Amino acid sequence: MENCIEVKHLSKAFGSGHTTRVVLDDCDFSIERGKLTALIGKSGSGKTTILQILGGLLLADQGEIVVDGEAIQNKTDAELSDYRATKTGFVFQNFELLPDYTVEENICFVSDLQGRPRDPDWLEQLIEALNLQGLEDRFPHELSGGEQQRTAIARALYHQPVVIFADEPTGNLDNRNSDEVFWLLKDCARRFNQTIVMVTHDLGLAKQSDRVLMIEEGKVFPYEA
Repeated sequence: MENCIEVKHLSKAFGSGHTTRVVLDDCDFSIERGKLTALIGKSGSGKTTILQILGGLLLADQGEIVVDGEAIQNKTDAELSDYRATKTGFVFQNFELLPDYTVEENICFVSDLQGRPRDPDWLEQLIEALNLQGLEDRFPHELSGGEQQRTAIARALYHQPVVIFADEPTGNLDNRNSDEVFWLLKDCARRFNQTIVMVTHDLGLAKQSDRVLMIEEGKVFPYEA
């Protein structure tokens, strides 16, 4: 299976002097293309830190990071901004939808901002895949939590990024909606050959992903039940 992301010797620490806390210590791992990979670990273990580094939101102290064949660790701020806009999509725990925009406008927002023409056929595919039919003209306050998160997933998918980073996407949902959102993410990985990296504290959901990586004591390794 082809890898979408290759990481070697990744390290990251916070603080300085006697307050230094090493979060990632010389980590090597890969993420397969077109699969849903779950990142698990205790609170504070570095799950979100990895997501932010891979997504170009945080700089590593050292390491080699290759995404879709492109090294990102030495990019300028402008290059990282372009990388985030074109190759990545983000799904957050708190949905982060624009309150004054409809479902359709939220989905298309990133592409609209970049001046790209809308693709009605692709939009229709996403709305159907994420069970948003009939909600296109509603505003976020008119949606359930599950509907808001499905809208956020559609927004992340719409500009067809190389990889989607989902940070606790089910954290604010009840069990039924958590299961639905997870299976929709997994279905999107399969249906659209979309690479998805998901941070979760829910081991039960993580075990149903295509692959599980665990972060413990600064190291990243395949999880084995």
